[in-house]
Amino acid sequence: MASHNLLVFSDVHLGSDLVHHARPDAPPRTDTADDRDRELVALLDFYREHPEHRRPWRLVIAGDFVDFVGMSISPPPNGTRTVLDADDVVLGLGNAEEHTIYKLRCVARRHSLVFEALARFVAAGNALVVVRGNHDVDFHWPSVQDEFIRQLSTYAPVRRGQVEFEAWFYYERDRVYVEHGHQYDRYCSHEHLLCPLSPNDHKRSFRSLSDVLLRYIVRPTRGMLETGHERAGALDYLTFALRLGVGGAVALARQFALATLALFRIQREHFGEGARRLRELHERKMAELASLLDLSVESLKALASLQAPPVTRSFSRIAMTMMLDRVLLGVGGTLAVLVAVCLVEKPGHKVLVGIALAAMAAAVVAVLQRLRRDIDPSSALRDGATRVTRLMPAAIVVMGHTHLPEVTAAPGGSSTYVNLGSWDGDSTFAGSRTHLVVHEQEDGKSVAELFVWDKAVGPRRFLSMNDSGPVP
Repeated sequence: MASHNLLVFSDVHLGSDLVHHARPDAPPRTDTADDRDRELVALLDFYREHPEHRRPWRLVIAGDFVDFVGMSISPPPNGTRTVLDADDVVLGLGNAEEHTIYKLRCVARRHSLVFEALARFVAAGNALVVVRGNHDVDFHWPSVQDEFIRQLSTYAPVRRGQVEFEAWFYYERDRVYVEHGHQYDRYCSHEHLLCPLSPNDHKRSFRSLSDVLLRYIVRPTRGMLETGHERAGALDYLTFALRLGVGGAVALARQFALATLALFRIQREHFGEGARRLRELHERKMAELASLLDLSVESLKALASLQAPPVTRSFSRIAMTMMLDRVLLGVGGTLAVLVAVCLVEKPGHKVLVGIALAAMAAAVVAVLQRLRRDIDPSSALRDGATRVTRLMPAAIVVMGHTHLPEVTAAPGGSSTYVNLGSWDGDSTFAGSRTHLVVHEQEDGKSVAELFVWDKAVGPRRFLSMNDSGPVP
């Protein structure tokens, strides 16, 4: 019989509204973020006061609790020991260890109500497990973990042993497997998950393609959200740029160019000497984790093989994602039409040639747009969950990342996939406020249910077309 019950949520994105270095005109606080904080505090207090069958809770935060990537924060007034690079100066503090600690302190001040409620929850005898996501991968620094615990301990006595940090996944055999899910999304995945460092600068964390786009383009651009891009095409971005006016469009084009150059630099780093040393370090960490979990290294490597390699490894995939293929096609197609029209003598033939070339260009654009539709990772996470259970037996596989809450039975009914949704107000569900509860009944049978936090009534069961009900 389990000694604890589980409470699981993800994608809170604390600090995502701290963007004032890149966008000084941003409001100092937002009602959406304040509402989110109050409701999360209410949830933590509710479950602290309502233990199931007198068992303590183990709260598993399945990634992206703190949005280190999405912040744009100015350096502290007294400066930093870590030398600022050009990006740090323009875009705000980056992903160096010392910078991350300062950003965490800013988040703790901005969201003090959440940190206080979390400290009360842990001090009441419950445990906390923090699984890293792609937005808070900087928790890999031990000093950042220590600072997180220190911030909690300013409100209540919280010891290091009460808080665990998982580099990859949280697992209870035959019961539950939890990871963030970004490793199945090639736009957000890390090649060396257990040591997510920049190959050429081990004093900084690695950044995925989505991280670069968020930092270079989304955060500095007024009115641009980080969601919805899977449905956007080149024309949508052009229309958005025109709405910004001439100055705004020029600034957006500049940031787009800088982001593209940064991505191509990262692509080269994947194949340098620094990457080779990083692979060796990752192999050692895999062996250490296998020993800690009493698993074979081969099992962990097989689990890692299910993940998607980062798109930053491929020059062509970067070009396709940044729509450079469409830009070149547009420029080349225009030139081809002009040349063909100039070479053809008869006016009627000029029109036919122009129409034919335009139709060919439109067909190619349609094919390229179809290839880009796989930007939504939901199906990849769902498929990954099914394959995970073949290596790590579990009745429930839990992920987050997509911000889309879901409960779906795996083929054959061997397990159930749960996506935790989001507490982030900018998501498609405007912050679904969903969370998973796994508790054990008196007969030893585990029951899992996905709930929505309703500020009027507390937890109420989440329902969707894919909802298969409580998981036995």
